[in-house]
Amino acid sequence: MLPKLFLLAATALLSVNAQSSAPAAAAPSGAAFTFKETYPSGGSKPTPKPEWMELIKNANITNAPVVKAGPDGPTQSGNADPYCDWTFTGCTRPDDIVACPKGQWGITYDDGPTAFSPKLYDFLDKTQQKSTLFMIGGQVVAFPDLVTRAYKSNHEIAMHTWSHSYLTTETNEQIVAELMWTATAIKEVTGVTPRFYRPPYGDIDDRVRSIGHALGFIPVIWNHDTDDWRVAEDKTFNEKWIDGNATQWAKDAATAETGGISLEHDLYQKTVDAAIRILPTLQKAYKVTTVGQCVNQPSYKEGGANATSSASASASASASVAPKSSSAAGASGSVSPAGASSSSAAQNTESGASRTAISSAVLVLGASVAYMLI
Repeated sequence: MLPKLFLLAATALLSVNAQSSAPAAAAPSGAAFTFKETYPSGGSKPTPKPEWMELIKNANITNAPVVKAGPDGPTQSGNADPYCDWTFTGCTRPDDIVACPKGQWGITYDDGPTAFSPKLYDFLDKTQQKSTLFMIGGQVVAFPDLVTRAYKSNHEIAMHTWSHSYLTTETNEQIVAELMWTATAIKEVTGVTPRFYRPPYGDIDDRVRSIGHALGFIPVIWNHDTDDWRVAEDKTFNEKWIDGNATQWAKDAATAETGGISLEHDLYQKTVDAAIRILPTLQKAYKVTTVGQCVNQPSYKEGGANATSSASASASASASVAPKSSSAAGASGSVSPAGASSSSAAQNTESGASRTAISSAVLVLGASVAYMLI
C-alpha cells in the first residue's frame, strides 16, 4: 500500500508544481500531533461508523433519489426540480446561507489546508482579517499544525467534506461519513465541532440538506465566484479577471441589495496570490468578516467563537433561488467572461473532471505525508 501511496503522492506533487509559479511554502510537520482516531485515507470515499447512522435513524430525511454521476458531475433527469437542486437550478432553502447582509462580505477559502496556506495565513494575520476556512477532512489529518494555527488565529474553521465529492451523487451513508469524519478530525485537532459546511461544487439538494440538518450542520453556498478555480482548469483563463471581478463587486457595493459571500481557494500558489491581491479591494467597499459573524450565528456546536452582534442575515437566505454572481461579464476586459453564474451546471463553479482529479491528487499527497508521520 505504501509504495502505491508514494507513487500517487509524487504524481500529485508534480501536478501541484505544474500549477504554481512559485515554490510551495514550507509545510509544517504533523509529527507534533498524534491522532487518536484512525482515519480513512485522504481523498477516499469513507464509510460511516454505525453510531453516526443512528443520528439520522429517526430523522425526516428527504426521500430523493441519488443523482447519477457523469464524467463532469451530476446528470439531470428531466427539467423538473422537486428537490431544490442547486447544481441544476440554483435553488436554495431558507436555512441555506448564501449571502451576507448589505454592506458586509463573508470571505471564505476552500480546499485547505495545503502547503500554500501559510502564505495566505501570514497575510490575513498581517491585515488582522478573519476568514472562514472550509477544510477538507484528509487535509486536516495531513496538516494538523496549520489547522491549529488557523483556529488559534480566530479564523472560522468549517467543513468541505472528506473527499470533495458531489454529495447528491452519494448515498445517505456516504454523506454521513463525508461530514462526520471531517467534523471528527477538526474536533480532534481544535477541540470544537464546526456548524458550517460547504458542499463541494455547491452540489446540494433536499436530501443532502436534511442529512446535514439531522447531524446539526448548516450549508453555506456563495453568491460571488472569483473564478480562481479556473487557474488550474482553463489554459485560456487570464488571472487578471479575478482582480476585475473583485473591482466590479466593490463598485457595486453601494447599490447591491445584499452583501456577498465569495468563493476562493488556498489550493494553489496562484489562487493564494490572487486572494492576497483582491482582499484590500473588498475591504475598502465592505465590512469583511467570517460567515458566522455576518449571519450572527455561532461557528461551533460548542457555542461562542466568532459570532458577533452583526445584523441578522435572514434576508440573505429567504430567496428560493440563489442570486446570480455579479462578476459582470463583458463590463471590462479585466472581468471574467464566464459571468460566474451560481445557478447552472454548465457554469457550476469548481466544476470539471480535471479539477476533481487534481484535488484528489493533492489529498493523496497530504494523506500519505500524514500517515508517514503518525
